[in-house]
Amino acid sequence: MKKRPFHQEIGFITSMFMALVYIGGGIYLITSSLSFRFLPAGSTARYIFAVALIAYGIYRGYRAREFRQE
Repeated sequence: MKKRPFHQEIGFITSMFMALVYIGGGIYLITSSLSFRFLPAGSTARYIFAVALIAYGIYRGYRAREFRQE
């Protein structure tokens, strides 16, 4: 197996880190009662935004993994 250039590995690590940040942010919005005056706790918009963050994080992680396998 051919070793990838360093700049591609940094891109993969960054993409995976950001995927975890998006997923974690979505989970935090669902589980916390603190809203910091952004989307009140218990509102439908808050849960839709949280699910969108989780879905985008999963998609971003999937794309990073697929790019690395190429």
